[in-house]
Amino acid sequence: MFILSRGPGQSILIDDLEVSVGWIRFNKVQLLIEDPETETPAKPILYLNEKIELAIGISIIVIQITAEKARLGIESPPGTQVTRSELV
Repeated sequence: MFILSRGPGQSILIDDLEVSVGWIRFNKVQLLIEDPETETPAKPILYLNEKIELAIGISIIVIQITAEKARLGIESPPGTQVTRSELV
């Protein structure tokens, strides 16, 4: 599992998916998931320890939530490219 901390407006690129933190409130976080194959981004709201599957073999789990950041665990098959958006 790969773990990253992200604040509102910060993104992670997982192969061709872009996952951004929309907002953080108390014990929940909104993710914005943009897939080039769909026109409208998904906007799930996740709670602590909740997991969502983005694609076959790729999932994100919320590990920790603070007032300013959410710590996200990324599970993916070997060879999947995971990059912080500020490094692109």
